[in-house]
Order: sequence, then C-alpha cells, then structure tokens
Amino acid sequence: MTWTRQRRLISILMAAQPLTIFPGLLLAVSVALQASGQPQSSVTSEISQSTYFWRSQDLGGTAQLVTLFCRFKDPAEAPEGTPLVAVLRDTLGDTNPTNDRLTEVWLLTYEKPDITQRVLSAVPFFYWHVGDGLKSTSQHDTSPLLNLAEPEHPVMADISRDLLQWTMLDPSTTPIRATSRAYRTNEVDHERLHLEEAISYLRQAPVSNDESALTRTQVDTMIARLELRKKLLGGFVNEREAARLGAGARDQQERIRSRNWELLRQCAEKTGLIFESLQLGSTSGEYAILWFPLKEPSEPAGTSLGAIWKLLNIKNPYQDERLQNWRGPIFTRSVDDDGRLQEASGSGSKSIQLVPLGMYSLNYPKVPLLLIDFRDKLHVRWHEMTQRSINEITAGVIGISHFTNWYYYVGADLYDFWASRHGVAVDQSTRLDCYSEFRVELTLDRHLDPSLRREMQERIKSLEINPLEGNPRQELATARVRFANLEQEAGPNGLLLKRINKDRREELASFGASKKALARDEMLHTLSLGTYTHRTKEDAEELARLDSYRRVQYQLNFLDSLVKDGTQPEVSFDSVRIRASIEELKALMPQVQSAQVRARATLTLDGLRDLSQDVVLQADCSQAVAAIRANTGLPQPESTPGTTTGVGAPGVALELIAPQPLQ
Repeated sequence: MTWTRQRRLISILMAAQPLTIFPGLLLAVSVALQASGQPQSSVTSEISQSTYFWRSQDLGGTAQLVTLFCRFKDPAEAPEGTPLVAVLRDTLGDTNPTNDRLTEVWLLTYEKPDITQRVLSAVPFFYWHVGDGLKSTSQHDTSPLLNLAEPEHPVMADISRDLLQWTMLDPSTTPIRATSRAYRTNEVDHERLHLEEAISYLRQAPVSNDESALTRTQVDTMIARLELRKKLLGGFVNEREAARLGAGARDQQERIRSRNWELLRQCAEKTGLIFESLQLGSTSGEYAILWFPLKEPSEPAGTSLGAIWKLLNIKNPYQDERLQNWRGPIFTRSVDDDGRLQEASGSGSKSIQLVPLGMYSLNYPKVPLLLIDFRDKLHVRWHEMTQRSINEITAGVIGISHFTNWYYYVGADLYDFWASRHGVAVDQSTRLDCYSEFRVELTLDRHLDPSLRREMQERIKSLEINPLEGNPRQELATARVRFANLEQEAGPNGLLLKRINKDRREELASFGASKKALARDEMLHTLSLGTYTHRTKEDAEELARLDSYRRVQYQLNFLDSLVKDGTQPEVSFDSVRIRASIEELKALMPQVQSAQVRARATLTLDGLRDLSQDVVLQADCSQAVAAIRANTGLPQPESTPGTTTGVGAPGVALELIAPQPLQ
C-alpha cells in the first residue's frame, strides 16, 4: 500500500469519530499506519534540495577514513560539499566485508566550548546562551565523538562521576552540590545534543556494499551505538544486539512520524486550522506547521475543543485578541476549493492571508512536539526552564536523593506517566533530541521561504538554555577545518594509524577473554584515568589473527541469530548460506585458542542442530562440534555405530540417513 493510499485510508477510518486525546486514538492510528523504511541502493543519496555522499581515503592500505558530505543544489554553496561525519573503518587490507570493523566516529561540526561557557554552565539557574565556542580550532584537535570499538569506556567514566557526585559532592555544602550538579547536567545535555546531531546526519546517509561507502548494517550499528551512548549501561550491549536495535529503530521511527503526522492533520481539520507538512533541510515528513486564516476566522461549533488545544500545546486562536490586531509575520498563500494549500496559484485557487501558529516535530514518540509558538516567544522556553529549575531545586539545593527520598521520585514518575497519557510531552531528554534535529535541519535548509526561515531561526534561539551550546552556522564553517586536520592526521606519519594499531592490539587482547578478565581490565583502565589499557605486544601476525578472529565472530553472530529466532533455520534462511557459515566456522576454529569462544561455538552449533529438521544440516553441525571437541580435548558424547550424537542431548543417538541419489 502506497503512502498516499495509507493516508487516505486513515482519513476515512477517523472521519466518523470525533478527535479525542485518549490512548485509543493513538493506538488506532499506530495500528493503521504500517510504514516501512526505504534503504538507499547507491553511494549518493539525493534528498530534496541537498545531496549526501561518502568519500573515502586510504590509510596505510589496511584502513579507510570514510566521510559523509552534504552538497547543496544551490550554486552559491561550496561545490565540494560540507563534511559532516567521519568514520574510521579497519579493513585489514582486503575486500572481505566480514572482517571489517568501525572504530572511531567524528562529528566534524562539533565545537568545543570556551572557558567562559564552561564557567557559566556551573552557575545554577543560568539558562542563557553566551558565546559561540572557541574561535579557532587546534591543528591536533582530532578527538572522536565516540570510539565504537570501546563503547564500555565512557560508561565506566560516567559511573565513576556519578559515584563521586553521590559520595563526596552531594554530602558537601549546598553551593558545592548545586554547582557540580548544574555543570554535570549541562555537560550531559551538550553531549546528547551532538550525539543526536550525528544520528540525524547518518539517517540521511546513502548505503552501498562497495568500498567507497558504508553498508546498511554498518550504518545501523553506528546509529545504535550513538543511541546507546545516551543510556547509562548502553556501552555493554554486544555488537549483534546493537545491529539488531539499529535495524529496528528505522521502522519504529517511521511509525512514530506516520502516527504523529495523521494525528496533527486530524487536529487541524477539527479546529479549522490549515496543516502543512514541511520539507526542512534534508528531511521530508518530519516537521509540520499549523496556519491560522486571518480573514475567515470561524471557530467550529458543536464540539468542545479544549482537549485538542491542550494536545497541540497552544491557546485557542479564535479567542486570542492578539490575532485581531496581528503585527507579526503574515504570509499570502493559495488554497484550493477544499482548503488545501497549493505550491502555486492555479485554476480554482484563491489567495488567503495566513498567520503561523506552531511549528511541530513529528519525531517525538507520544504526540507532535511543539517547537515554536509564533504568538508567544517564551512559551516553550518557560516550560523548559521550569522543569530544569525543579530538578535543580530538588537535587541541587534541597539535596533530595534517589536513595533516601525514593518516594519523591516515585511520585514524580507517577505524575509524569499520568501527564504523558493526557498529551503532555514530559520526557526532557527526548525533547532535547527533537530540538537538536530541528536546529541542524533548519541550518541546512535552502527550501523554505526566506522570511519564514529567518523567523524560525530567531524564535528557536529561545530554546538555547544551555550555556555550552554553540552557533550552528559557525559549526558548519568549523567542520571544514576539522576535516582538514583529520586528513592530515590520516597521512603516513599521522596519529590515525597509531590509534588503529593500538585498537587492534586491544581487540586481540580482549578476544575470547573471560568476563572476569574483561571486568578487571576495564576497572584498571578506569582507575588509571585511561592511561592503562590492556593490549598485546606488536607482532607480524596480528593482522592474520585478527582476520580469523573477526570472521569467527561474524559467523557466530549469524548462527546465534538463527538460534535466537527459535524456528527451523532452513525455513527462515537459505540452507546453502547456513552450511557455508558452518564450514567456514569449522575451518577457522583450530586457530582459536580461547575456551570461551570454543564453548560458545559448540553451544551455538548444538542449538542450531536441535532446531533444524534438515538431516544434512544436522550432520554438518555434528561434524563441526566433533572437530572442535577433538582439537580442544573436550569429552566426546557417547555414540553408537552408524549414528551421530549431539552435545545438546547427551547419550541420545540421532540417526542420520544419507540421501539417496536420484534415479
């Protein structure tokens, strides 16, 4: 079903029912809309008025620096494009994608705050944006946004900061507790702002299976890692689970946008407002605006609209005296006989004067999120400042603790749950994500009416309540400088080759290690403030060993996913592909000395054999298990002549009948 037919179906289903804000309406819209993602198949992605493309640079023949660029169709823009995100991909010098690994990711538009911003960010109840960050970028400023190969390191650092706050700073005097918490809150929000900015760029990135771009799995995994960085223990999620979360996030985000799109359109129809979906920056269908017709103000009668105005988070425009003598921006647009906006005047259209009421993000999970209230510049800002002030008063000034005053936070969570069920956007972190996406797309936009875009840029500044925040336009200019520095470090004598060699030795040291050993190494790394990292010694065979280890890991992840599904593997996937994976794993396992990896491989093959009904596939699994056990000295299960037994069912013989040749 096409997107247009889906919208038409929802309109028919919902036209007979009055609009309410009860959860049943949201559920009905969510079930009715079944949107699916549309992966790109080429290296270059054409999106509205901009073009996203990848550009790769070789590093010593064994790695690549892959950079995402955005080139506008405006001839006044730089023809080479603007670099946005750079990724370091370790290929080990071959064309086999199964042993590739993404290590570090850079947000090239990131700009470090200056000393004044950092000092003011520690002042409680200071909610103003000052300065635009450092005016110059250091030549050696190549710190990545996140090291994808070591996602657990920032998690341990965050836990250490929280323990320091709870045990030493919170019990101190009020000024110390309040300033430390204010600085930490602003720092976390500043990092989250740029994490979401990188995610918004990557969602528009094209995918390809050649060497010049990233694959769909690599992009999904990178997005998932950036999303998991926002969570307390997200860095401990394994690679296979991160790839699965990244693939599912695309469909979930599309469902959220589809539901919010239809909900906002229905609200506009019930209230007599005009709904318009906007193409903002490189996005389509993620933002919408509500217009108020000036010359034809007639409030719909016969139903109460109070619930709808609460859901839209704006005041009733029909009872607003400011619109009677409106001195703000007025736009003249053309509408057809049904009251729908048209891009240009045509037959049967008429011109009307419109006043913008609200700009909404359709990416918020619950309801359309109001970003700009064109009648009240301080409306959204006041809501953000109030919630921040409550948190600073309770935790910073009064010193309410999650441990001793747990009942307060239970009550606060219950209130947030009740408010969210009544159409209130209470999740401050998700609101920050929506704001981060909007500020990026508004800066990249070249499609909107210039006067409307300037009005939005002026009003969105009211949401800049973090002193650490920078200027989006200056950040785009800084991106070219940071990319030039990164290219220089990618040279033969640069730092990137040294970094990737250290990452490889760390990967070799951690492969197959026990959970106890990994926890010990991580603790030593944290206690030494990052100066100690467990690595192997340099040797000439490390690339060959890494190639074997990564291919083993890749095949184990694939087979584990089949076992986790719980269905017959030959039904859900091609049996030829499964058998090839088993054979490759069987050939690679003699090079693996880790008992943990061998035990995992044996358990996976046993589970795969128990699920399968294909005798040939069962035989391959049993032979691979027998080969692994023969090389490790593990006890073989008893078997009877002419039969093969599996470890998953000790002492039970499974007769394998050889297939007869066709006559």
